[in-house]
Amino acid sequence: MTGPLPVVRRGVEKAEHRWQGTPIRTRLTLAAALASTMAIVAVVAVAYVAVRHELYSNIDSALRQEAGEKGCIDLSQLPPTLCSGPKRSGANAQVILANGSVIKAGHGFALPVSSHDLSIVSADQTWMRTQVYQGIPLRVLTVHKQIDQTGEPVALEISLPLTAAHNELQKLRLAFLLLALGGLGLVIAGSWVVVRRTMRPVASLTDAAEQIAVTRDLTTRIEQFGDDELGRLASSFNTMLDALEKSLGQQRQLILDASHELRTPLSSLRTNVEVLHDVDRLNPEQRRSLLDGIVTQLDELTGLVADVVELARGDAPASAQEDVHFDDVVAAAVERARRYWPNVIFMLELSPVVVRGVPTRLDRAVANLLDNAGKFSAAGGVVDVTLAADGSLRVADRGPGVPDDAIAHVFDRFYRADEARAMPGSGLGLAIVKQVADGHHGSVSIANRPGGGTVATLTLAPITAVTEPSGAEPATEAVQV
Repeated sequence: MTGPLPVVRRGVEKAEHRWQGTPIRTRLTLAAALASTMAIVAVVAVAYVAVRHELYSNIDSALRQEAGEKGCIDLSQLPPTLCSGPKRSGANAQVILANGSVIKAGHGFALPVSSHDLSIVSADQTWMRTQVYQGIPLRVLTVHKQIDQTGEPVALEISLPLTAAHNELQKLRLAFLLLALGGLGLVIAGSWVVVRRTMRPVASLTDAAEQIAVTRDLTTRIEQFGDDELGRLASSFNTMLDALEKSLGQQRQLILDASHELRTPLSSLRTNVEVLHDVDRLNPEQRRSLLDGIVTQLDELTGLVADVVELARGDAPASAQEDVHFDDVVAAAVERARRYWPNVIFMLELSPVVVRGVPTRLDRAVANLLDNAGKFSAAGGVVDVTLAADGSLRVADRGPGVPDDAIAHVFDRFYRADEARAMPGSGLGLAIVKQVADGHHGSVSIANRPGGGTVATLTLAPITAVTEPSGAEPATEAVQV
């Protein structure tokens, strides 16, 4: 496709691409310089026009004064005669008769007569203009006059040289040009300094991002630069790096802890599998015990892997959350716990509550609390499960309780008190509950119960607290198998 339009379009696209590839600092400086240049040019142009108008106005006033009552031309005699000359220095005067002839004043020069000059002889008009005669710029005024005795019309033409005014305007143009160049230089220098200082956080952020991309070092931080938009950008970038560093540290720690915890059951499972090579030497009771041990170890591994995967998932996005009837989640979890811990009595007291969250994760958190209580309850023990209308779930058992020095660590990953090491589990159950609580803007705590046992409390903010009908008591039930 040929023609001027495609060529112009390609030129514009090329210029735009080149402009986009220019550093932001340079673009901002050029934009400031362009805006300042336009402002300086506008101010200089207005000032120049104002001064030029003032100079021309003074000359025009002098010309009108020469042509007025005190003019130097005497038209009262017949034929017309001229006086000694114009009163203003440098002025030149001449009279234009109807036949086009010219009468000069003194030794002045005779300006060429135009058709417009001749028309003013017969018409009561005034004509002011600028013209050049023999290389000299002149300001010329032509006015209509009449000879007093005869009433014969003539035109009086007076001129003043503009040389002095043009010299002043030339000096003024030079002064304005120097002033504009100096101002533009100061604007460019000042803009560069200001833009460089303003863009320093962006440069630091770019350097930090490039350094992180090369070194993978998330400990890099950028300097704070005040409280403006760029300062807040730097602060947000540092906050993001803090979160990334913490997340990466947690992932690495999770991998290290998981590899450590997986080593023991895998070693035990490997030993049992190796024993299978001599299965023919084992009696039926030993075979059954060996196979039961392998199944148990596989269950432990499955549960450990599931817990690790749950922790690695992190917080669910806001789009995955929905309105959840928390009381229904708790009731379903309690029903499963009764089947899994048939020798434990679960006393359930529910108040209808609706929360905002992910149903599967809330169910996992409640199940872990119930499993933890059932695990440490003796046969025939009672676990009180209470869901209040304010969204707090209280799970209280009557087990041995938690040692005082271990309470601060029960929510740490893979932490298990010495008294609990003989119990089944991965040490991740309460860590998962803590993660779910934090992801739902809630809280979880655990404390020893007076008289023995522990009380775990999971608190979520309800979006709707559904109340029972007036006079009704919260639903309460107890089941023992």
